Amino acid sequence: MKEFSYSKKVRFGHTDPAGIVFYPRYFEMINEAIEDWFEILGYSFEDMHLEQKFGVPMVHIEADFARASRIGDDLDFCL
Repeated sequence: MKEFSYSKKVRFGHTDPAGIVFYPRYFEMINEAIEDWFEILGYSFEDMHLEQKFGVPMVHIEADFARASRIGDDLDFCL
């Protein structure tokens, strides 16, 4: 499979009072991208975790933030 891209608009709930993304929210959005990728591959994340008792944990993850993301920004995640 070629690269999987996932776009997400920054919403109010992703941000702190200054309108900047609260950094743990990035990791939630990354997980959403992974869930959607598995769906495209034909695997239901719910079925994998609840029925098959098979998970896909993030063992190591790190991030460098080049600049702040703000409410209304469109972010692209690529796997």
